[in-house]
Amino acid sequence: MKSIKIVLSLWVVTFALAAKAAPLLNGLALEKQFNKDIYIAAIYSESLTRDSTTLLDNNIPRRLEVRVITKSLPARRLRNQWMEAIAINNRGDTLSGQAENMVTFANLFNGRFAHGDQLSIEFAADTGSTTISLNSIRLGEIADPDFFNTLLRAWIGPVPPSTDFKDGLLSAGQVSGNLVTTFESLAPTSERVAELQLKKISREEAETAAVEEAPAETSVPKPAIQIADLPPPTLALAATAPAAAVPSGTGSPEGANEQNPQLEEVAPTQAEDEVELITLPPEGGPALAADTEDMMEDEEEAPLTADMILARQIYHSSLLRHTFRYIRYPKRAQERGQEGSVRLNVTIGSQGQLIDIQPIQESRFSSLNREAQAAVRRAEPYPGVPMQLGADSYNFSIPITFRLPD
Repeated sequence: MKSIKIVLSLWVVTFALAAKAAPLLNGLALEKQFNKDIYIAAIYSESLTRDSTTLLDNNIPRRLEVRVITKSLPARRLRNQWMEAIAINNRGDTLSGQAENMVTFANLFNGRFAHGDQLSIEFAADTGSTTISLNSIRLGEIADPDFFNTLLRAWIGPVPPSTDFKDGLLSAGQVSGNLVTTFESLAPTSERVAELQLKKISREEAETAAVEEAPAETSVPKPAIQIADLPPPTLALAATAPAAAVPSGTGSPEGANEQNPQLEEVAPTQAEDEVELITLPPEGGPALAADTEDMMEDEEEAPLTADMILARQIYHSSLLRHTFRYIRYPKRAQERGQEGSVRLNVTIGSQGQLIDIQPIQESRFSSLNREAQAAVRRAEPYPGVPMQLGADSYNFSIPITFRLPD
């Protein structure tokens, strides 16, 4: 009897320790594009906190999740959005040091995500490795203790997708019941899981055959899992960029900069923690583009390399800074105390000529929406597309936050 009690006590202690170390849901954030729900992001940690610094502690295990709401989401869109958010929330030396890992991470995703897909990115504090899985099927692993935080800063760094997005993830477990219910209901079908498992088996068989047929000195790169061949999607994801508090006045762009040094303080490669962002969701604003299918078409893209990723990050930074010089705060909006955020998807030609502007998110005030687009038009021509990107046109997104001084 005594030995049974000892065993039972040991089991209880072990269970308690395991329960203590189990990841807890720290927060959820809903990503909306074109007034429609795209996915829910989640952060899990062994301790609940509202402090981003605590969540960036490499001594604790953590997990990021993305659960897809929309019917179909091109993996490349999500990947590029994440890559640009990484670029504006990490220092330049971090980007350079993580370039190869970002290539590995980016190349894990091809095809499209489907409704209910669960993308999991888990950090093991004991080994310092990050494991990426889709619907519990392992895609790959990156054995670099600093890589997970490079990804995490894209969500909770000084320039997150939006203030609401960051606040939702840093809610210390105080999450809306409705959002939790939606999040927990998102799961892949058994057919979807079986499809991905078959793809993985086929991939592994192809790798084995290639290795057997290749000369001994030839290394064979691992192809990424093809996510799915789904019907054309109906929504668009665009990459995010740092928001800016816009100064008053209608003077020249240079004069506007002098009145608002904040525009020069938000450095994409060296963002400071004290940058404050306020993003308001659209409430009754003008209707967004109804037909976004064209923006969601899969585009041909050259294979990613570390040099290309860094070149894109530097160019993206220059485009944002260039645009911010031309932003003005509408006088009437200031007088009425109107604030809000606008996110635009911009396409430019190889010589920097403006080709297209599409609103991704609009504020509830038409004057702010008009000014955001007017600023983009005033900024033409943009810096030309770098030759190393090998593109005739370039697409980027820019969020503009209009915020009055306290």
